[in-house]
Amino acid sequence: MTITDGALEVEVELDDDALNVRWEPVGAREVDIGWGPTPDPAAHTHVLRVPVGERLVRLADPPAGRTYVSVSHDGTVVVAAERRLHFQGGPNFRDLGGYPTISGGRIRWGQVFRSGALHELTDGDLAAFDGLGIRAIYDVRGEKEYAEEPGPRPSRNLPMPARFSETPDLSPLRERSDGEQWLFDDYRVMVAEGGSVFGGVLSGLAETDGAPAVIHCAGGKDRSGLTVAMLLSWLGVDRETILDDYQLTMRYLPIESMSAFVDEMEELGIGRPAAEALLGTPRWVMAETLDLVDTDHGGIEAYLRGAASMSTEALDELRMRFVG
Repeated sequence: MTITDGALEVEVELDDDALNVRWEPVGAREVDIGWGPTPDPAAHTHVLRVPVGERLVRLADPPAGRTYVSVSHDGTVVVAAERRLHFQGGPNFRDLGGYPTISGGRIRWGQVFRSGALHELTDGDLAAFDGLGIRAIYDVRGEKEYAEEPGPRPSRNLPMPARFSETPDLSPLRERSDGEQWLFDDYRVMVAEGGSVFGGVLSGLAETDGAPAVIHCAGGKDRSGLTVAMLLSWLGVDRETILDDYQLTMRYLPIESMSAFVDEMEELGIGRPAAEALLGTPRWVMAETLDLVDTDHGGIEAYLRGAASMSTEALDELRMRFVG
């Protein structure tokens, strides 16, 4: 993942059995690299000093478990980690940490995760999952999904409103624009009717045992994606970064990896371009949905206080807890 702190941008990616750490800009001083099992750079072990002019280092044999990397450069220390957690049964499980806020802070690592459904996590996945110290799981799938594919750990079900009570006829969807418009119409309903769900999740996160937490739906991009966008908006993350986070699903779940789902949708009569759009993350769809929050509801604060019925105490607690 990539984060920026002032002029320093850091990216961490796991490659085989090594962590690739990249940074920009390349300054006139050496760069110190450390790592550790927590986001606290003071507790990190110094790994090496990188010569002037370098911008990439490959750290072989990282410690077992989640590893955070600290990069010290020109008096600035930035902590980063790979955003995605490599769960065999949860390919879209990722950390919201590290995103910069307009106030000059950053979202704290290891506190809020977003994901698709958790029922396919393997025993190995669950061992790593439990190591994250998760205290709360917010499941925004419908009641039927929640009952038929229960997760492996206790969770709180907050069903997101849907446009249809029964499975709709999607056969008229032929082109990509048809699929994208369908998604936007779904998102518009979530904003109009899902205030209590957004408020329930965000208020839950503000409770004493509300985090570390996971917010998830079925695929981890629509219902949970909009919930996360609401949270990040309130925490002060800029709009373009929120849209980047939304589109990360296509990095971890590229459409090529979902060909079986596309085939099934085609068999239902949906045009292949429309099916691919429904499984995608069109940037304009989330952008215009968040614009609706601004134009129809007076902005994120007014929406959370109004439609989502959140208290001042809960809203304040969110920023104190998750922005450092």
